[in-house]
Amino acid sequence: MPELSDGSFAYDGAMPSDVAQIPTRPPGPKLLQSAPTWFVPLLLFAGGLFLSGITILNGVQPNDEGLMLAAAQRIAAGQVPYGDFWWYYPPGQPYLLGGLSALLGPSLLWWRIVRLLADATVALLAWRLARRRTGPYVSLAVWLISICAMAFPSGPHPSPLALVFSLGALLLFERRPVWAGVLIGLCFAWRIEFAAYLTVGIVLALALQVAAPQERIRQIVRVLISAAIVSALIYLPVVAAAGASRSWDLLVRYPLEDFSTYQSLPFPHLYHGPLGSLDDWAGSLLPFYMPLTLMITLLSGLATLAVCFKRNRDWPIIAGSVFSVGMAHYLLVRPDYFHTAPLTVMAAVIAAWAIGGAQALRPRVSAQAWRRNAALCCAAVAALSLTYLVVQGTARRWLQATESVTALTTPVAVPVRAAADVAGPLDEVVSYVRANSSPGEPIYVVGKRADVTTAGAPLIYVLTERPNPTRYDIAAPGVLTSAPVQREIVSDLQRTQPKLIVRWDSPTTAAPEPNPAGRSSGVRILDRYIATHYRSQVRYGDWVVLSSRPLS
Repeated sequence: MPELSDGSFAYDGAMPSDVAQIPTRPPGPKLLQSAPTWFVPLLLFAGGLFLSGITILNGVQPNDEGLMLAAAQRIAAGQVPYGDFWWYYPPGQPYLLGGLSALLGPSLLWWRIVRLLADATVALLAWRLARRRTGPYVSLAVWLISICAMAFPSGPHPSPLALVFSLGALLLFERRPVWAGVLIGLCFAWRIEFAAYLTVGIVLALALQVAAPQERIRQIVRVLISAAIVSALIYLPVVAAAGASRSWDLLVRYPLEDFSTYQSLPFPHLYHGPLGSLDDWAGSLLPFYMPLTLMITLLSGLATLAVCFKRNRDWPIIAGSVFSVGMAHYLLVRPDYFHTAPLTVMAAVIAAWAIGGAQALRPRVSAQAWRRNAALCCAAVAALSLTYLVVQGTARRWLQATESVTALTTPVAVPVRAAADVAGPLDEVVSYVRANSSPGEPIYVVGKRADVTTAGAPLIYVLTERPNPTRYDIAAPGVLTSAPVQREIVSDLQRTQPKLIVRWDSPTTAAPEPNPAGRSSGVRILDRYIATHYRSQVRYGDWVVLSSRPLS
């Protein structure tokens, strides 16, 4: 099957029987038809780097960014997650960033470079997936939606690389099941739930393909064995060092039971915010309705694909459809803007496939009228939703590109920028801690209250290059708000007696969320200990430095 210059495929009459018979798609603009096969992908990848890179150096996240980089800092120092410190993400991302930190030194820059490459790659792979079943302009819209979704909100989370592995597996599993399995195994090391949905989708698609039963089983076994080998090679050393029981508790039990209990949010349905300016529309209203728009896009796209489905041609779309449903579940657990990117990418791909499928039905006289009309109706809804996603994404990128930022001066943070009211106090508190403590001397960082904890500031450990004397960097409700954990932390503080404690007094640390995380546990053992043994020394904005004894 020869590949056209824009990444699509033209059927040459020599298609293997076990590969889906995909209808030929328009080759794209005539100017590009004579270009080399690598030209359009390279152009889109470069465009993705540009659009994501515009704001990749903007902003700091005391909680999310700090959490991942604090874990990387611990790993670079020889600690093991799950055993030496409390951690509930898979090991892939912190070990990657920990290796970069050990090799190149601590910095807020390394994860941003990784994220920049991941953003551009996700958008490119989404374009290739869409281009297999739709025209050049719709697939270009998928690329634009994907890069805008990946570029904001940014962060060192494991999801972008997990999406890279997932989309790569969806592109490869029809012809290269072993390599698809390798990518699934890597995905397991970055996001377990992504890999689980991906595995189910690919296995189901291979089981329903038009091929001999022996060939189906052979391909499924290749996928599963290669995935198992890769994931085992990554997990076994970590689990062996940390202990199977602790690893299971943090990797499986906590995400399934406690996270959804404490941090779930209601689905947003009625906007009550301001509408007086363009910033209100682009920065508040459009993002508020993103979850709803994504669900409409996905459902209309899946409905269209179901109406147009032909097994001998469309069995590969089952894998992408199942994975998209998984990304919808990922969003529904906590439907805020920070969890929209995976579903945005997949909903755009599904909508593009739906538009292509509906267009293919239209000229067919033999198609039943109800199928044709239903497909066109659902595809029209998907097209409108895609338009909304394009407008929302470009509006958000415009707001970010025009926001006012100033450079941070803390060595670890250079060349990152943040809003002036964030950068100034953060630089000052880090400078004070570094001046009044020695390298290797522990400090401790707390939020406003120990009984209500919705965010923390482990980024201070990274910026000051000072260790945490406890095994808890994360401000997880139901963990730090519990009596046993607070007693453990107090015991660690009594043992190590850190001279300085940094308290982040931002309302963010005790936000009134509509879930158990926003309600008081009634446990303030840690607060009482700190109030008894530490006194306030200086304040920089929301940052307060406390000392166990007066400082000169």
